[in-house]
Amino acid sequence: MGDASATLAGFWSGFHNTAGISNLESLSAGVAYENRYGMEGFNFLAAGVSGPIPFGHAFIGAFRFGDHLYNEHKISLGYANEIGIIQLGGRINYLQYQVQDFGTKSTYSIDFGGITYLTPQLVVGAQALNISQSTLSEEDEQTVPSILKLGISYRPKKYFMLNLEAEKDIEKQTILKAGAEYIFLEKFFLRSGIQSSSFQTFYGLGFKYLSLQWDYALSNHPELGFSHAISMQYLLRKK
Repeated sequence: MGDASATLAGFWSGFHNTAGISNLESLSAGVAYENRYGMEGFNFLAAGVSGPIPFGHAFIGAFRFGDHLYNEHKISLGYANEIGIIQLGGRINYLQYQVQDFGTKSTYSIDFGGITYLTPQLVVGAQALNISQSTLSEEDEQTVPSILKLGISYRPKKYFMLNLEAEKDIEKQTILKAGAEYIFLEKFFLRSGIQSSSFQTFYGLGFKYLSLQWDYALSNHPELGFSHAISMQYLLRKK
């Protein structure tokens, strides 16, 4: 959906706007893999567990990008709760960056987000990444990206959703995103999206059966080519 995810709820919100895990009614686990542009070393791997706890909802997840030459790791611990029509959530991340022959650097960061259901059809979401303003090296001016996201979702029917989002890295230009999802037969998902930064297009398919959900995504960069991603989510235990 073009990564227009600030308003989305569910398990994968743990990796996006953590406030969205407030909708989870059951303990769930998931894994995801992506290869970008068919290039060796441009591999993403993520895994996590999320679900309700006595005083809200919790999430723990791990993320890896890269290969032996360069890689990034992130371990996240998140919490979210619902107050009326507002969902609030945050997470703390341990970050590690490694470059062959140059060593390893690590730091932490804090993210925070919220989702508001103005009506059953209209949802607004916002997220701030790295509100701690963490850096890897003040001497070399190596910083962790600080990003603000603001999104709106229009859901005229239970089976259709249209998302619009703006993303601003404080050191880069604003990216506009748009994405749509259509659900049919309550088990199949069709998705599409676009981003303004490179006019990258996105397409996706999903299938849900009993406790298992599979999703596949294809994106196309006009210069770098295609990327492929697949994920699996499994319901571990009911609330």
